[in-house]
Amino acid sequence: MWVPISLYSLGTNNIKMRLQKQSSRGKKDPNYEKYVKWVLVISQDRVNQLGWKEGVELTEETKNDSICIKPLSKQNAERNNCERVLYEEFKMSIKNLLERYPINGLSWTQIRDKLNYSQRVPNNKWVKNLEKDAGLIRIKRGKDMVWRLENDTIYTIGYEGMIIEEFIKKLKNANIQQLIDVREIPLSRKNGFSKTILQEKLKEVGITYKHCSELGSPKRIRHQLHQDWNYEAFFKEYKEIIKDEDVQQKIKDVEKDAKMKKTVLLCFEKDYTKCHRRLIAEELKEQGWMVSHL
Repeated sequence: MWVPISLYSLGTNNIKMRLQKQSSRGKKDPNYEKYVKWVLVISQDRVNQLGWKEGVELTEETKNDSICIKPLSKQNAERNNCERVLYEEFKMSIKNLLERYPINGLSWTQIRDKLNYSQRVPNNKWVKNLEKDAGLIRIKRGKDMVWRLENDTIYTIGYEGMIIEEFIKKLKNANIQQLIDVREIPLSRKNGFSKTILQEKLKEVGITYKHCSELGSPKRIRHQLHQDWNYEAFFKEYKEIIKDEDVQQKIKDVEKDAKMKKTVLLCFEKDYTKCHRRLIAEELKEQGWMVSHL
Protein backbone atom coordinates (compact mmCIF):
# COMPACT_ATOMS: atom_id res chain seq x y z
CA MET A 1 0.00 0.00 0.00
CA TRP A 2 1.58 3.30 -1.13
CA VAL A 3 0.87 6.34 1.07
CA PRO A 4 1.97 9.91 0.12
CA ILE A 5 4.31 11.14 2.89
CA SER A 6 3.20 14.72 2.43
CA LEU A 7 -0.43 13.95 3.39
CA TYR A 8 -1.64 13.57 6.96
CA SER A 9 -5.03 12.16 5.89
CA LEU A 10 -6.46 10.85 2.69
CA GLY A 11 -9.37 8.77 1.61
CA THR A 12 -11.54 7.37 -1.07
CA ASN A 13 -15.22 7.64 -0.16
CA ASN A 14 -15.32 6.52 3.49
CA ILE A 15 -11.90 4.89 3.56
CA LYS A 16 -9.43 7.18 5.34
CA MET A 17 -6.04 7.10 7.00
CA ARG A 18 -4.60 9.55 9.48
CA LEU A 19 -1.11 10.11 10.88
CA GLN A 20 -1.22 10.71 14.63
CA LYS A 21 1.46 11.84 17.06
CA GLN A 22 1.73 9.99 20.37
CA SER A 23 4.04 10.35 23.36
CA SER A 24 4.33 8.57 26.70
CA ARG A 25 5.05 11.96 28.33
CA GLY A 26 2.76 14.96 28.85
CA LYS A 27 3.08 17.91 26.48
CA LYS A 28 4.51 20.08 29.29
CA ASP A 29 7.29 17.54 29.87
CA PRO A 30 10.60 18.84 28.42
CA ASN A 31 11.23 15.31 27.12
CA TYR A 32 7.88 15.11 25.30
CA GLU A 33 9.47 15.07 21.83
CA LYS A 34 12.05 12.49 22.85
CA TYR A 35 9.32 9.93 23.52
CA VAL A 36 7.18 10.71 20.45
CA LYS A 37 6.15 8.03 18.01
CA TRP A 38 3.94 8.37 14.94
CA VAL A 39 0.99 6.03 14.38
CA LEU A 40 -0.80 5.54 11.09
CA VAL A 41 -4.51 4.93 11.77
CA ILE A 42 -6.18 2.87 9.04
CA SER A 43 -9.92 2.34 8.65
CA GLN A 44 -11.47 -1.08 9.26
CA ASP A 45 -12.66 -1.18 5.62
CA ARG A 46 -9.11 -0.80 4.34
CA VAL A 47 -7.77 -3.44 6.76
CA ASN A 48 -10.49 -5.86 5.61
CA GLN A 49 -9.68 -5.09 1.98
CA LEU A 50 -5.98 -5.88 2.55
CA GLY A 51 -6.74 -9.00 4.57
CA TRP A 52 -4.54 -7.87 7.46
CA LYS A 53 -5.03 -9.24 10.98
CA GLU A 54 -4.30 -7.61 14.35
CA GLY A 55 -0.65 -8.01 15.30
CA VAL A 56 0.59 -8.49 11.73
CA GLU A 57 4.17 -7.26 11.41
CA LEU A 58 4.68 -4.60 8.76
CA THR A 59 7.69 -3.23 6.93
CA GLU A 60 8.05 -0.02 4.93
CA GLU A 61 9.90 1.29 1.91
CA THR A 62 10.10 4.96 0.85
CA LYS A 63 9.93 6.08 -2.77
CA ASN A 64 10.00 9.78 -3.66
CA ASP A 65 7.22 11.35 -1.57
CA SER A 66 5.45 8.07 -0.78
CA ILE A 67 5.90 5.15 1.57
CA CYS A 68 5.02 1.53 0.84
CA ILE A 69 3.70 -0.45 3.80
CA LYS A 70 3.45 -4.23 3.49
CA PRO A 71 3.47 -7.32 5.73
CA LEU A 72 6.80 -8.91 6.53
CA SER A 73 7.56 -12.25 5.00
CA LYS A 74 7.22 -15.16 7.41
CA GLN A 75 11.01 -15.61 7.47
CA ASN A 76 11.67 -11.92 8.23
CA ALA A 77 8.90 -11.86 10.85
CA GLU A 78 10.48 -14.83 12.65
CA ARG A 79 13.88 -13.11 12.52
CA ASN A 80 12.39 -9.91 13.95
CA ASN A 81 10.61 -11.81 16.70
CA CYS A 82 13.85 -13.53 17.66
CA GLU A 83 15.71 -10.20 17.74
CA ARG A 84 12.92 -8.63 19.80
CA VAL A 85 13.09 -11.41 22.39
CA LEU A 86 16.86 -11.07 22.64
CA TYR A 87 16.58 -7.28 23.00
CA GLU A 88 13.93 -7.57 25.75
CA GLU A 89 16.21 -9.97 27.66
CA PHE A 90 19.13 -7.57 27.18
CA LYS A 91 17.02 -4.59 28.32
CA MET A 92 15.82 -6.31 31.50
CA SER A 93 19.32 -7.53 32.37
CA ILE A 94 20.82 -4.05 31.92
CA LYS A 95 17.98 -2.35 33.79
CA ASN A 96 18.09 -4.76 36.73
CA LEU A 97 21.87 -4.39 36.98
CA LEU A 98 21.95 -0.58 36.77
CA GLU A 99 19.18 -0.26 39.38
CA ARG A 100 21.73 -1.68 41.83
CA TYR A 101 24.16 1.15 40.98
CA PRO A 102 21.88 4.24 40.91
CA ILE A 103 24.57 6.76 41.83
CA ASN A 104 27.86 5.79 40.21
CA GLY A 105 26.57 3.64 37.37
CA LEU A 106 28.82 1.22 35.47
CA SER A 107 31.03 1.28 32.39
CA TRP A 108 30.29 -1.13 29.54
CA THR A 109 33.34 -3.19 30.52
CA GLN A 110 31.95 -3.60 34.04
CA ILE A 111 28.50 -4.46 32.69
CA ARG A 112 29.99 -6.97 30.29
CA ASP A 113 31.97 -8.67 33.06
CA LYS A 114 29.05 -8.80 35.49
CA LEU A 115 26.63 -10.20 32.90
CA ASN A 116 29.19 -12.42 31.16
CA TYR A 117 28.67 -10.80 27.76
CA SER A 118 31.27 -11.62 25.13
CA GLN A 119 30.91 -8.60 22.80
CA ARG A 120 33.62 -5.95 23.16
CA VAL A 121 31.23 -3.14 22.24
CA PRO A 122 27.44 -3.08 22.67
CA ASN A 123 24.88 -3.15 19.84
CA ASN A 124 24.46 0.56 19.01
CA LYS A 125 20.85 0.11 17.90
CA TRP A 126 19.97 -1.56 21.19
CA VAL A 127 21.74 1.17 23.17
CA LYS A 128 19.64 3.83 21.37
CA ASN A 129 16.52 1.81 22.17
CA LEU A 130 17.53 1.62 25.85
CA GLU A 131 17.73 5.41 25.97
CA LYS A 132 14.08 5.55 24.89
CA ASP A 133 12.71 2.43 26.60
CA ALA A 134 14.57 2.38 29.92
CA GLY A 135 15.80 5.95 30.46
CA LEU A 136 19.45 5.03 29.92
CA ILE A 137 21.89 7.92 30.08
CA ARG A 138 25.61 7.74 29.31
CA ILE A 139 28.03 10.13 30.97
CA LYS A 140 31.67 10.70 30.12
CA ARG A 141 33.69 10.19 33.31
CA GLY A 142 37.43 10.35 32.76
CA LYS A 143 38.25 7.85 30.01
CA ASP A 144 35.10 5.80 30.58
CA MET A 145 31.54 6.19 29.32
CA VAL A 146 29.39 5.42 32.35
CA TRP A 147 25.92 3.93 31.98
CA ARG A 148 23.19 4.72 34.49
CA LEU A 149 19.43 5.07 34.57
CA GLU A 150 17.76 8.46 34.40
CA ASN A 151 16.24 9.39 37.75
CA ASP A 152 12.44 9.43 37.77
CA THR A 153 11.86 10.37 41.43
CA ILE A 154 12.32 13.66 43.30
CA TYR A 155 12.33 13.72 47.10
CA THR A 156 11.29 16.36 49.62
CA ILE A 157 12.20 16.83 53.29
CA GLY A 158 11.56 19.20 56.18
CA TYR A 159 14.13 19.61 58.96
CA GLU A 160 11.63 20.48 61.70
CA GLY A 161 12.34 18.46 64.84
CA MET A 162 15.75 17.17 63.65
CA ILE A 163 19.30 17.98 64.65
CA ILE A 164 21.80 18.42 61.81
CA GLU A 165 23.53 15.05 62.38
CA GLU A 166 20.22 13.18 62.22
CA PHE A 167 19.23 15.14 59.12
CA ILE A 168 22.48 14.35 57.27
CA LYS A 169 22.20 10.67 58.18
CA LYS A 170 18.68 10.52 56.74
CA LEU A 171 19.90 11.99 53.45
CA LYS A 172 22.80 9.55 53.26
CA ASN A 173 20.55 6.56 53.98
CA ALA A 174 18.37 7.65 51.04
CA ASN A 175 21.47 8.00 48.79
CA ILE A 176 20.67 11.68 48.12
CA GLN A 177 23.25 13.36 45.87
CA GLN A 178 21.86 16.89 45.70
CA LEU A 179 19.81 19.13 47.98
CA ILE A 180 17.85 22.08 46.56
CA ASP A 181 16.84 24.58 49.23
CA VAL A 182 13.40 26.01 48.38
CA ARG A 183 13.23 28.45 51.31
CA GLU A 184 13.03 32.04 50.10
CA ILE A 185 15.51 33.07 52.81
CA PRO A 186 17.85 30.17 53.73
CA LEU A 187 18.38 31.17 57.36
CA SER A 188 17.38 29.27 60.48
CA ARG A 189 17.56 29.70 64.22
CA LYS A 190 18.13 25.97 64.37
CA ASN A 191 21.84 25.14 64.52
CA GLY A 192 23.25 23.80 61.24
CA PHE A 193 20.40 24.72 58.91
CA SER A 194 21.40 28.17 57.68
CA LYS A 195 22.80 28.22 54.15
CA THR A 196 26.55 28.53 54.78
CA ILE A 197 26.90 25.91 57.52
CA LEU A 198 24.42 23.56 55.84
CA GLN A 199 26.33 23.75 52.58
CA GLU A 200 29.56 22.90 54.42
CA LYS A 201 27.99 19.95 56.25
CA LEU A 202 26.57 18.55 53.03
CA LYS A 203 29.87 18.97 51.19
CA GLU A 204 31.59 16.87 53.84
CA VAL A 205 29.42 13.89 52.88
CA GLY A 206 29.47 14.49 49.12
CA ILE A 207 26.04 16.09 48.70
CA THR A 208 25.68 19.14 46.44
CA TYR A 209 23.78 22.17 47.81
CA LYS A 210 21.79 24.62 45.70
CA HIS A 211 19.56 27.48 46.84
CA CYS A 212 16.52 28.36 44.74
CA SER A 213 14.88 31.42 46.27
CA GLU A 214 12.46 31.74 43.32
CA LEU A 215 10.65 28.61 44.53
CA GLY A 216 10.31 29.93 48.08
CA SER A 217 7.02 31.15 49.52
CA PRO A 218 7.20 34.99 49.61
CA LYS A 219 7.45 36.79 52.95
CA ARG A 220 4.05 38.41 52.43
CA ILE A 221 2.07 35.16 52.38
CA ARG A 222 4.24 33.53 55.07
CA HIS A 223 3.52 36.37 57.49
CA GLN A 224 -0.18 36.26 56.69
CA LEU A 225 -0.21 32.52 57.42
CA HIS A 226 1.43 33.07 60.81
CA GLN A 227 -1.30 35.56 61.66
CA ASP A 228 -4.41 33.62 60.65
CA TRP A 229 -3.11 30.04 60.09
CA ASN A 230 -5.34 29.84 57.06
CA TYR A 231 -3.57 27.18 55.00
CA GLU A 232 -6.27 27.19 52.32
CA ALA A 233 -5.61 30.88 51.59
CA PHE A 234 -1.83 30.33 51.78
CA PHE A 235 -1.84 27.54 49.20
CA LYS A 236 -4.25 29.43 46.97
CA GLU A 237 -1.82 32.37 46.89
CA TYR A 238 1.19 30.12 46.19
CA LYS A 239 -0.66 28.33 43.38
CA GLU A 240 -0.84 31.69 41.60
CA ILE A 241 2.83 32.39 42.26
CA ILE A 242 3.91 29.03 40.84
CA LYS A 243 2.28 29.93 37.50
CA ASP A 244 4.82 32.73 36.99
CA GLU A 245 7.10 32.20 33.99
CA ASP A 246 10.30 32.60 36.03
CA VAL A 247 9.08 30.11 38.64
CA GLN A 248 8.16 27.61 35.90
CA GLN A 249 11.66 27.97 34.45
CA LYS A 250 13.18 27.21 37.85
CA ILE A 251 11.05 24.08 38.10
CA LYS A 252 12.42 23.02 34.70
CA ASP A 253 15.94 23.64 36.05
CA VAL A 254 15.16 21.41 39.04
CA GLU A 255 13.97 18.68 36.67
CA LYS A 256 17.14 18.92 34.62
CA ASP A 257 19.32 18.59 37.72
CA ALA A 258 17.21 15.81 39.20
CA LYS A 259 17.62 13.59 36.15
CA MET A 260 21.37 13.54 36.70
CA LYS A 261 21.49 13.49 40.51
CA LYS A 262 19.19 12.01 43.12
CA THR A 263 17.64 15.22 44.44
CA VAL A 264 15.72 16.34 47.53
CA LEU A 265 13.84 19.63 48.00
CA LEU A 266 14.34 21.21 51.43
CA CYS A 267 12.07 23.37 53.54
CA PHE A 268 11.28 23.61 57.27
CA GLU A 269 7.96 21.87 57.93
CA LYS A 270 8.13 18.19 58.83
CA ASP A 271 4.58 17.68 57.52
CA TYR A 272 4.81 18.34 53.78
CA THR A 273 1.04 18.88 53.55
CA LYS A 274 1.56 22.12 55.50
CA CYS A 275 4.45 23.29 53.35
CA HIS A 276 4.55 25.03 49.98
CA ARG A 277 6.88 22.27 48.69
CA ARG A 278 3.74 20.12 48.39
CA LEU A 279 2.59 22.31 45.50
CA ILE A 280 6.02 22.12 43.88
CA ALA A 281 5.74 18.34 44.17
CA GLU A 282 2.29 18.38 42.57
CA GLU A 283 3.66 20.44 39.68
CA LEU A 284 6.46 17.89 39.20
CA LYS A 285 3.98 15.01 39.25
CA GLU A 286 2.12 16.67 36.38
CA GLN A 287 5.36 16.53 34.42
CA GLY A 288 5.59 12.76 34.96
CA TRP A 289 7.83 12.66 38.05
CA MET A 290 7.30 10.41 41.03
CA VAL A 291 7.66 12.27 44.35
CA SER A 292 8.65 10.78 47.70
CA HIS A 293 8.57 12.67 50.99
CA LEU A 294 11.36 11.64 53.37
